[in-house]
Amino acid sequence: MKAQFETSVPGEAGITSQIREFFRRYGANFVDLTIGKRSDVDALLEFYGAPLRFIGSTFHRVMNDSAAITGADGMGGEIDRLRRAGFAGSTLDKCQISVLNSRAALVDALWLRRDGAGALMARFGVIYLMTLTTSGWRITSAVNTSE
Repeated sequence: MKAQFETSVPGEAGITSQIREFFRRYGANFVDLTIGKRSDVDALLEFYGAPLRFIGSTFHRVMNDSAAITGADGMGGEIDRLRRAGFAGSTLDKCQISVLNSRAALVDALWLRRDGAGALMARFGVIYLMTLTTSGWRITSAVNTSE
């Protein structure tokens, strides 16, 4: 029996493989930006597409363009907050992909965030809506499920 959002989409295995690779690259880039191995915050635009919605239990933020995504009120600010908190790494503990059609997928992810000593800082759950754009797969919505 298939889960609620699972469908039978032609090329589904290939799409799933592309999205898994996307998250492998995304996690590595996010960590490198946060720990200061790289400083080109615009690299996030390989992973996010505007408009980007980010929804938590106490907020709903819409980032209408690339500058908002990389800015202080967007993902750039999140990177800065994590850096100040002593973030040193993140691993993807869960990545369940439900292909909705050939251009959209839901990803239920759980990231384990760790500090410099390796201690668990947070279990960060997110459900992502992925969209296939002319530039490739992009996250267009993210819902924090860990709050």
